[in-house]
Amino acid sequence: MSQRDADVVVIGAGVAGLVAASDLVAAGREVVVLEARDRVGGRLLNTEIGGEPNELGGQWIAPYQSEMHALLAELGLESFHAYREGDSLYIDPAGELHRYAADEEPLPAVSAAAYQQAVAKLDALCAELDPEAPWEHPLATELDGITFEQWLAAEVDDTLARDFLRSNMAGGYMTKPADSFSLLGAAATVAGAGSVANLFEPDLCLHSRIVGGSQLTPRRLAERLGDRVVVDAPARTLRWSKDGVEVEAGGLKVQAPAAVVAVPPNVAGFIRFEPSLPAWRMRIHQALTQGDVIKILAVYDDPFWRAEGLSGEGFAPYQLVREVYDNTPPAGRPGVLCTFLAGEKAQAAERLELSERHRLVLEGFARYFGPRALEATEVIERDWSQEEWTRGAYAATFGIGGLARHGADLTRPVGPIQWACTDLAGVGHMHMEGAIRSGRAAARAILASR
Repeated sequence: MSQRDADVVVIGAGVAGLVAASDLVAAGREVVVLEARDRVGGRLLNTEIGGEPNELGGQWIAPYQSEMHALLAELGLESFHAYREGDSLYIDPAGELHRYAADEEPLPAVSAAAYQQAVAKLDALCAELDPEAPWEHPLATELDGITFEQWLAAEVDDTLARDFLRSNMAGGYMTKPADSFSLLGAAATVAGAGSVANLFEPDLCLHSRIVGGSQLTPRRLAERLGDRVVVDAPARTLRWSKDGVEVEAGGLKVQAPAAVVAVPPNVAGFIRFEPSLPAWRMRIHQALTQGDVIKILAVYDDPFWRAEGLSGEGFAPYQLVREVYDNTPPAGRPGVLCTFLAGEKAQAAERLELSERHRLVLEGFARYFGPRALEATEVIERDWSQEEWTRGAYAATFGIGGLARHGADLTRPVGPIQWACTDLAGVGHMHMEGAIRSGRAAARAILASR
């Protein structure tokens, strides 16, 4: 077994780990980054479609995500506005298709008003939260004991408004049934973005994409770090004491005074810690669970919907394909439609044969865009629940009562070990923004202590 020495060993070459490593190197520390996969990027993954990069993982950037924009500038990467020209589509509970302009409301007036009232209530609660410490709210325990489904039933009388908000929150972000996460957990995620509009409004949360695909960001970070990054090196054992750590990863052993574990909490449990982690830390890893997401891209010769004055964007809370977006590259060809099967939709779809799942998704696209949507030249998917080193997406979240009980310990170090990933972030939670902020915070903590 070969051995390397460093000032800090970082486990995980996603954005959080690579940012932490980059900040440490910039401060004069020597770093080794260990990555279990044969690639860097974690939940960012590019694929090539028609010679153009596209994304099978996280991809969008909001205007308010300042750390992400700063990192792109630092790396010399450019972004482009996600295509959103033309009308959007909505399929109502009866299966009827509605076409509407960006300044119009797809829901009937009564339901739209009820939806806005519900959003105002949620925003008011989020304004009371510190996104970095939502568990400090005076009613945190009470709010964490109420499921989001219970809150919807109590606060939203209109069925359409309630279903729309449930679909946006449970299917769009938490990727879990609305009775499996708390009101506090949902509100904390919203507070991490600043408001419901920031999190849900497509021209905010889905504003921009990265030229070259989102995985280009961690690739550029890794290029700067050079041979400090070691792939195909899953950390199997981490021995720790007050004097430092020793990590075994395949045929490599790394010794360092400090470590950053920059992987999702559910994956951190795959590492054998010697001695065992304190009970309070192990309970966090057990309590945080990933949601279920299958991302699917359908490829066409051209984005035919654009010629019909459509943005490629559609919503249908009652359908298998609850959301659809134009994911065509900046070159304008080939045409790409993107959807996410999330939560209970993903759980049902995972039980189907691949061909049947793709058939149903294309039929779902056809409900929005007509029979031409059935004529995809290729269908590509990534089931993030099947990824060995992720096992779900978009981020790990607590069940009922977990955030109030364990939140204060989320980033609490264990001896020389710091923790980082978007799952642990407050601002930018479950986005690239959160990964950057988390990685930088871990690096600052190490620099302040050593």
